[in-house]
Amino acid sequence: MTAVGGDSRAPLLTERLLLRPLRADDAGALLRFRAHPSATRYLSHGPLTPEQNRARLRQTLTAAESSTAEWFHFGWAFELRATGDVIGDGRTWNTEAPPAPGRIPAESASLGYVLHPEHQGLGLGREAAGALVEWLFTARGSVTIFAGVYEPNLPSQRLLEGLGFRRDRYFTVSEDTAGKQLPSWRYRLDRG
Repeated sequence: MTAVGGDSRAPLLTERLLLRPLRADDAGALLRFRAHPSATRYLSHGPLTPEQNRARLRQTLTAAESSTAEWFHFGWAFELRATGDVIGDGRTWNTEAPPAPGRIPAESASLGYVLHPEHQGLGLGREAAGALVEWLFTARGSVTIFAGVYEPNLPSQRLLEGLGFRRDRYFTVSEDTAGKQLPSWRYRLDRG
C-alpha cells in the first residue's frame, strides 16, 4: 500500500484497489451495495433507501470535515483500479464518545468496511482493510485498532484474524445497540 501525494488522507493504492476519501457524488455507487440485503446483513443498518443513503453520506462527509488532529471520522471509497468502479466503502474513526457498549481510548481507532456481494470472497476486503490498518498505524499514529463483527459473520472474522486481529470482548444479544438481535465480537489489533 502506498499513499499518493503528501496528504495523510491522500488516496491509498493497493495491488487492485484505490482507496480514496468519499465524495458527495459517490451516492449512486454506494447505494448499489448499501441497499443490498446481503451486503447489509451484518452492518449496523439494513438496506438503505436512496434518501437514507444520501443522508448517511452527508453525515460521513460532515464528520470528515469536522475532524481534527486528535478526533477524526473518515469515509473511504474502494475503487477497482482496473475499472474505476466503487465496489465498497470503509470508515476509520475515533471519537470522544464511542458507540455503546464500551469506550475506547483516544489513541485507538475503529475500522469498518463493506463490499458489494459480487466482490466478496476475492480477497478485496482483506486488501482494503489491510491498507486502512496500515494507514491508521502510520498516518494517524493509532496504537490500537478495534473492529466489531456480528458472531455469525465468519468471513469478516477470518478477514480480521488474517490481519492479526484477536478477539477482545464479547457482546450479548441484549447489548446489541443496532437492533440486529445478534451477539458480536469486538476485535483488536495492537501496533507491534
